[in-house]
Amino acid sequence: MVASSGRPTARPRGPMLAICDETTINEAVETLRFLSDRNRLRILTVLTRAETCVCDLIDQLGLPQSLVSYHLSKLKQAGLVRARRDAQWVYYSLDPEAWDRLIAPVTGLLTLGPLPPEAAFGASRRCVLVPPDLDHGACAKDADDGCC
Repeated sequence: MVASSGRPTARPRGPMLAICDETTINEAVETLRFLSDRNRLRILTVLTRAETCVCDLIDQLGLPQSLVSYHLSKLKQAGLVRARRDAQWVYYSLDPEAWDRLIAPVTGLLTLGPLPPEAAFGASRRCVLVPPDLDHGACAKDADDGCC
C-alpha cells in the first residue's frame, strides 16, 4: 500500500502483528540506552529493592565512591532518584512515578513475564492463511528463483 505522499505504508494487519509508532520505539531505545550502563543498572537494581545509603551502595557493589556518586548524579538528573539526608548519611530511593514513566515505553513494547503460548516456537500458522507477499519477506512455495 502507498500513502498519498507516495511513500509505502504498512499493510493492515491483525492486532497480533500491530507495529508500534516510531515515537514509542525511539523512547524505548533511549530508555534501554540509559539503562545499558552496567554500573548504573547495578545501582538501580539495588534501589528497586530498598532505599539505600551511599556507603551501602559502595559496599554492596564494590565500586569506588566517586563512581557511585557519578551514576547517582546521572540518575538524579534524569529525575529517577531522590535523596534524603539523615544526620551525616544520605539515603537514595527511586521516585516511583519517574520510574514508571521511564520503563513505560519498554513495558509497552515487550511482554514482561511469561510469554504467551502464541509466542512459542512453532505456534504461529498465520502465514499459511495469507497469500505470499514478496514485499514483506514471504515467497511463493513454487518460487524457482531460490527464494527459500
